[in-house]
Amino acid sequence: MTYTMTPPSTSAAALRRTAGACAAAAFAAFTLSDLVHPGYDLVAEPVSRYVNGTHGWLVSFGIAAFALATAAVAALAGRGKGRSLLAGAAAGFAVAAVFPADPPGRWRAPSLSETVHGAAAWIALILLCVATHVVTRSLRRSTGLPLHALRACAAATTTGLVLFAVCLADRMALTHSAPLGLAERLLLDAGLAWLALAAATTRKAAR
Repeated sequence: MTYTMTPPSTSAAALRRTAGACAAAAFAAFTLSDLVHPGYDLVAEPVSRYVNGTHGWLVSFGIAAFALATAAVAALAGRGKGRSLLAGAAAGFAVAAVFPADPPGRWRAPSLSETVHGAAAWIALILLCVATHVVTRSLRRSTGLPLHALRACAAATTTGLVLFAVCLADRMALTHSAPLGLAERLLLDAGLAWLALAAATTRKAAR
């Protein structure tokens, strides 16, 4: 599949700015949430659990910004698997932003909101992970550039997803001591970095 820019140049520039700004806003919101909730353990607890803290709106805002950044990159992508994967991921993040996660410690009896949030977030993260590789390959072909940074972010996103899955399994059924929060933060930060870089790289693909 060859990567093509479908939006007009003016619209594409606006989409690139939106993707970069929203990715930065999501990163800032998650980081600030960690700082203003000292009672939570960022190594152990996922970001979404912080929605139950005194500044829980930061988490909802961050996930919504993640969804917008993903949607903007999807709009920049040419027709094909990459756009479909990113659009699905954006929808999943949007649903996860609406349905909050449960407070820490409720692994065995999740609420309906937690169930919907978890399912939507997992679908979104898996779709995003696959999209990072599909779109990166397309951008490499269309630009003729190695795109080492973009490839590194895609690899880090995959690594983060695998670690997150392993840590979640441990938290739910095994030793209950895996660094779930740390694994998720690696996954989210790598995904946000990829979105920002991918948006910027589409400018080279459009030339």
